[in-house]
Amino acid sequence: EQCERAILLGLDVIGFSEHKDFDPQDPVVDYFDYERYRAEIEEARARFGHQLTIRMGVEIDYQKWFEDRIRTWLEDHPFDFVIGSVHYVDRAKLMTPEYTHNRTREEAYKVYFEAVQHSVESGLIDIVGHLEYANRRGVPLYGPYDPSPYREDVIRIFRAMIARGVALEINTAGLRQGAGHTYPCDAHIKLYASLGGRLLTIGSDAHHPDDLAASYCTAADLALAAGLKSITDWQDRRPKPVPLRP
Repeated sequence: EQCERAILLGLDVIGFSEHKDFDPQDPVVDYFDYERYRAEIEEARARFGHQLTIRMGVEIDYQKWFEDRIRTWLEDHPFDFVIGSVHYVDRAKLMTPEYTHNRTREEAYKVYFEAVQHSVESGLIDIVGHLEYANRRGVPLYGPYDPSPYREDVIRIFRAMIARGVALEINTAGLRQGAGHTYPCDAHIKLYASLGGRLLTIGSDAHHPDDLAASYCTAADLALAAGLKSITDWQDRRPKPVPLRP
């Protein structure tokens, strides 16, 4: 369904990124079946490959305490690209009462950014997924998001990304969720570009075909306004720039 939708929309490339979890206490930790996933990708390539380039990726649910487990697993499971995303810190889901207990608003966000920093420094990932995802519940909990208190935290993340060749994702799901903006926000897209960041992807987080490529034009316009001229295609974890505009 996703491939049919991609062809209908006129896309040249589609990247799938199934979630992989490593916390043994997570109820979905054993959900990911690599061999089944690869077989489904190969089936889609055989069926749609003459019209659509299909990339096989994975979204790692990163927590620092199981870094070694992630590294070992990735060595045995090849992908076109690896997204690192932070949904939990020390097993607490972002912005839940367990997570925010004894933390101020600023501390709640800073702890999240620190975890993202660790994911970049781990050397395990190709793309930082939905930076500022904490806003999905943070905005309903704390009110409108002001990025200014976290500027130095984000600068450290971006400098680490640029040094390691890790790409930034503009994720449009935030426009459909409580955050009310892309992940990351416009100010931080511009900050990334101003620091010399060039590797960029755009993702819609489409868990349903109806959301595939949702608000891509908005994301592309934000990138172009920041001075970013291309997005990045990945094959066998090697990046290739693709112009945003022909």
